[in-house]
Amino acid sequence: MFLNPSPIARARVLLLCLALGAWALACGADAVRAQGRSWAWQNPLPQGNAISAVRFAPDGLNGWAVGAEGVVLRTRNGGFRWEEQKTPASVTLYGLFVKDKKTAVVVGARGLVMTTSDGGSRWTVRPTGVKDHLYSVAFAPDHMHGWAVGSYGRAIATTDGGKTWKEQATGTKAHLFSVSFADAETGAAAGDAGTLLVTADGGQTWQSQQLGEAGLPFTSVAFVAATRKAVAVGLGGQIFRTDDGGKTWTRVETPLRTDLLSVFFTDERHGWIAGDEGQVLSTGDGGTTWFPVSVRTRPRLASLHFADENTGWAAGKDGLILRTDDGGIEWRRLTEGGRDDLSDIFFLDGSRGWAVGARGKVLYTSSGGKRWTTRLSGVTVRLNQVFFIDESRGWAVGEQGTLLRSVNGGLTWEAVKTDAKADLFGLHFRDARHGLAVGARGTILNTDDGGETWHLQPSIGPAWLESVAFVDARVAVAVGSNGTILRSEDGGETWQFVELNAKEWLYAVSFFDATRGYAVGEGGLILRTDDGGRTWRDQESGVKINLYSVSLASRDDALAAGEQGRVLQTKDGGETWEMLPTLTTASLFSVSYRGGTAAWVAGRGGAILRRADTLATVKIPKPKLPPALRGGAPKLQSEDTSDAASPLLEDDIPRALPPVSQPTPKP
Repeated sequence: MFLNPSPIARARVLLLCLALGAWALACGADAVRAQGRSWAWQNPLPQGNAISAVRFAPDGLNGWAVGAEGVVLRTRNGGFRWEEQKTPASVTLYGLFVKDKKTAVVVGARGLVMTTSDGGSRWTVRPTGVKDHLYSVAFAPDHMHGWAVGSYGRAIATTDGGKTWKEQATGTKAHLFSVSFADAETGAAAGDAGTLLVTADGGQTWQSQQLGEAGLPFTSVAFVAATRKAVAVGLGGQIFRTDDGGKTWTRVETPLRTDLLSVFFTDERHGWIAGDEGQVLSTGDGGTTWFPVSVRTRPRLASLHFADENTGWAAGKDGLILRTDDGGIEWRRLTEGGRDDLSDIFFLDGSRGWAVGARGKVLYTSSGGKRWTTRLSGVTVRLNQVFFIDESRGWAVGEQGTLLRSVNGGLTWEAVKTDAKADLFGLHFRDARHGLAVGARGTILNTDDGGETWHLQPSIGPAWLESVAFVDARVAVAVGSNGTILRSEDGGETWQFVELNAKEWLYAVSFFDATRGYAVGEGGLILRTDDGGRTWRDQESGVKINLYSVSLASRDDALAAGEQGRVLQTKDGGETWEMLPTLTTASLFSVSYRGGTAAWVAGRGGAILRRADTLATVKIPKPKLPPALRGGAPKLQSEDTSDAASPLLEDDIPRALPPVSQPTPKP
């Protein structure tokens, strides 16, 4: 059961998200981003990191999108095709200004400002003299006077188009998330705890106003074209407007309480607001009244931009970029691939693989992941694990005791009835006939007829069982909550507890042969067995984050994946573990590893990445203290926001198609 967070809690989450840039730098983001190139995005495309800002030149064709992990995307045809540009950035990018098809300014974490004057072929880092995160950048209509604002009330200004910057005193320590200027003198900045700053002298002095609901931040502010009218929006559905350059503000009443994240105007009448749950509002009277529409599948939209009253773009979570050509009534996606969380990924060989996840999602590839296609599972509950014994016969388990079987490579699935009602998390077959499934409240199922029928075993305790693996024809091991390890010596008919001096939640177990196996879990815990699971030895992983999956290519060569996009590798049986930096900080719930570059990870937001080379590892310093023992939780329950009760008729938001050019008539 999930509880809706309070507005204050959502505000804290927003601040946490904005602070990710600092975390990335502290963890050595320069090395992480550079070496993360050893991985390639397979879903979504062109990439799956959150987009913080999207902006276009006045021609409506040339634009950029920037976001997490220093990503900079460039388009020259209105967003129908994007290419990633190489930049010096290694931290999260938050703010973006585009003057024309050649000139743009980007701001981000740790006081970063970058400019380009050649369409992004070359980006130049500009000194700012500040180290606070910069969340927004704006320019006056002359495109020479500009401002950037950020954490702890930081503000900097430029008078030469962004080449040089000088700090301005704002008189506040509140985080500032947005800035906008009507001209070189009149501007406003919006921030935490209902803070609105206004200036009438180009930022030489700022006056603070506290508006809105106590504790709720304003997330975006925009002037209505080149007028003294402006609109500010924020969490909890807040909308305020001013007609006098910010001296006085009036609340605009709407029935919405959805978090609003971005506001934009093209002229004195036409404006739009975007936010959480796919909410988009439009106005045709300068912001006095707003009319809502909802984007299908309710994505989080952090930024929007319009070229005119019809053509606009919105972007946000999981790399999603949308386009509208009717003023925001209908939106279509410019990016490829679904964004449902993926719980598990499994490869039979270097080409054929399957992934499963939220809302009954099943994906299949026969090209090593170069192209993924959706397969209908017939269910809308979350699927937690998938396993194939050969190219035809496979099974999947999920919520509410769901157990599916396929005999045609996953093209179609049939539900198998069992006596299990609890969520099922783990699944493994030793051959075409004998399999095991485990789940919540100590649930254990076994089959000896290829999954036609399953037998519910007597529960031996309340532990949540997350993963199960056959060791050989008779021995099997299951792991779960509070350091639980169970071992069976009769093919899963009876089970015994294995003594373990740990209480961390164990999320996955995997064996290469009848003796060597690994288990991973909470707080970076990695265990190794050399006697088929009878005894386990703790290994130093060097990380404190939760590890959700482990996969073996040989006795000594293994990969483990977990939170913050982390992937660890050992080539010496776990004596040492090294980090393989990826292209994301999203949680990775599963890894499938067959050796060399035949390695895939999958997780939050539909992320699928494949390893592109076998180099680029980062040494992990040995911790001075062992991982702290603390209570854990099922890996997909704490953050899962999928709405399993709302079935999807189609996989995602419809794809946007470029207009068909008409041939020029012959004279």
